[in-house]
Amino acid sequence: MRSTSKVKLLLFLSFFFVSVSTSQTFTQCLDTFRANGNATGGTDFFGNPVNDSRDAVGLTYEQCKVSCGTSQEPFSWSVFSQQFSAWLLPWLALVSQLPFGAESRIDNLISVVLTVGSPTLAAFSLAITALNTRWANDRFSSIKYPNHEYAAKVLIYLQQVPLRLTTRHGLLASLIILPENDDWWESVVDRLQQTYTWTIAAATSVAWVMIAFIFTIVDSVMNLGSNVNSNGQGVGILWLWLVPMVVGWLWVPVCSFEKLRAAIDKANEIAFVAAPEEPAQGNHAPEICPPRRANEVSHMHGIRMYKKKKVFTQDAARTAPVFNYARIWEWHSAVETVAQAFENADRMANRHTPVDFRSEWIFTEEKRVTHHRNNRIGSLEQVQAYCGFPVRGHEEPTQPMPSGVWKRIFVASLFALGLQWSTTASAAITVIFTPTTGLGCRSGTYILYGAVSTTIWLTLLLSSYLAHCAKVQHDHGDPSRSRLNSANLAEGLATFLRRLATFAAFCNTICIIGACVFQFSDTFSNCYCNSSVLGRGAQHAFNVIAPGYNYNATRAAWIGGIILASGYGILFLFALHLILELSNDVIKD
Repeated sequence: MRSTSKVKLLLFLSFFFVSVSTSQTFTQCLDTFRANGNATGGTDFFGNPVNDSRDAVGLTYEQCKVSCGTSQEPFSWSVFSQQFSAWLLPWLALVSQLPFGAESRIDNLISVVLTVGSPTLAAFSLAITALNTRWANDRFSSIKYPNHEYAAKVLIYLQQVPLRLTTRHGLLASLIILPENDDWWESVVDRLQQTYTWTIAAATSVAWVMIAFIFTIVDSVMNLGSNVNSNGQGVGILWLWLVPMVVGWLWVPVCSFEKLRAAIDKANEIAFVAAPEEPAQGNHAPEICPPRRANEVSHMHGIRMYKKKKVFTQDAARTAPVFNYARIWEWHSAVETVAQAFENADRMANRHTPVDFRSEWIFTEEKRVTHHRNNRIGSLEQVQAYCGFPVRGHEEPTQPMPSGVWKRIFVASLFALGLQWSTTASAAITVIFTPTTGLGCRSGTYILYGAVSTTIWLTLLLSSYLAHCAKVQHDHGDPSRSRLNSANLAEGLATFLRRLATFAAFCNTICIIGACVFQFSDTFSNCYCNSSVLGRGAQHAFNVIAPGYNYNATRAAWIGGIILASGYGILFLFALHLILELSNDVIKD
């Protein structure tokens, strides 16, 4: 049975090879057409019919099918290998320089699929991460309470993980107030300080890709008429979004999941929590007991990484940076909760009110120390009140949603759409102005890739918002017991949209890589694609075959497409760098 299958496979491959190798080129079928002086259907370079077939330099779409057939031109390994290695292979190699660092290999694979399948989503996650970094630093810039600068840095790093806060039992308030927890903040920052930044390998990869791209561009422009239908000029421009992605993530604070988890877990081992106030005995005032280790009080922690993966929040639990889009609302709520607690504590300290309000405020003699540690000692109830948290109660209060979230989402969307369509439109333009001019298979594939990428981004953004709404209602209890309540409906729709978009990203990744390979292998070199039937219609489509075409307009379109795509990429990086530089100027150690 196995031998029979092998024989059938060999026969099929042999038949395919023979059929492709024996296919005639368009040049050959045009020569045959010219030899027949009475033949009709010949055109000039602009698609106008010619009276004498011997003057024809192209064929109408219908005549092309009759004279040349409907199959592709013969496959040329030398052309394929040269175009593939020059235009596509460097970009595929550069994908490895994107930050991954997820908990599992499956999550890393999904992050690659989402990045390549939807550059819009990848650019949005990068832009929103930079904008969030700027906002978090701005949010803590006016606070002077101890550890406020560490708090901003810790929260910025934790954009990569599903972040959870626990305000009950004085856990979060103790981290903010108690001097014993100064080591907690320093420990987390010290462990996360060495982020994924510029390395020799990353810099070399980007540099070699750009050098190879420039040399290939120059060579293609100098030899414009050579293999024009299989030329990868549009492919190279289409993938230019990778350079801003790789460079941008090297500027933004990014850590692997293992490093983030180790930093938080190790710090939580040394966390302290305030003790409840001892009841008053006789004429004595209530006694303030020394703080205890947080691990001895509760299995929960004031700041922790949420590890349980619910179906509708799976993307939020994945820690590769491309999934930062799924943590926007929860992260903003967590930052606002911590910032408000620091603000309340700072306001009380500015009034010279110690945590234990029965004590006197102690002024420090050292200039570098703004708050004496004795002013920060108190009971569980007192630290809760000092931060503005409920003194009693076993339920978590609703975390506030700061203003400006949708504004940052809008700005990040402009960044992402600009990067996606500056490269996609530029790639399409270069092919549209390549003879035969007009919308064809190659340019149509590029536009379809950009449209699907944009749709994936919109779908996943909507899915993440629905998942957030469902989680908020689940955490605080949906009053309706019906299975068709709003929380369950939002959860089900979020799960469906997320899975649909992920599948679409997988298909878009396979299709765009396949389309590039097809272009280099002359799969698109057939009468339908070369005649630009999509844009011109079957009645007006024609296939330019003979040499001698004036490529001035094509050359201008190619150069313009390169300038548009690379120019926006530079603008994208400049704006990103400016945002991060201004962010670094807000809070300094």
